[in-house]
Amino acid sequence: MLSHHDREQLKKIEEWFEAAEPALAASFRRIGTPRRFTIGKVFPICVDVLAGFLLALAVITANATLVLTGMLALVLGVGLHLARHLPADA
Repeated sequence: MLSHHDREQLKKIEEWFEAAEPALAASFRRIGTPRRFTIGKVFPICVDVLAGFLLALAVITANATLVLTGMLALVLGVGLHLARHLPADA
C-alpha cells in the first residue's frame, strides 16, 4: 500500500504526464480496458444463408435431420442479429 504522500506524488506525476503527452496517456488508459466482443455484419448473414440453404435442402430431400439443423442455424442467426443490437454496457 502506498502512503498518503506517495499517492499525492503519484497523482501529480499522472497529471503532469497527461498534460505533457495527452495522446500517449490516452493510449495507456486503453491498454487495461477489457474489449467487448463485437459481432460483425457478415457473420450473422452467413449463418442466415446457411440456414436457408439447409432448410431448402431439407425440403428437397425430405430429411428430418436437415430440418432440425436448419432450424438450429436459424435460431442461431436470430440470436446473432439480436446480440448485435444490444447496448455496449449490457
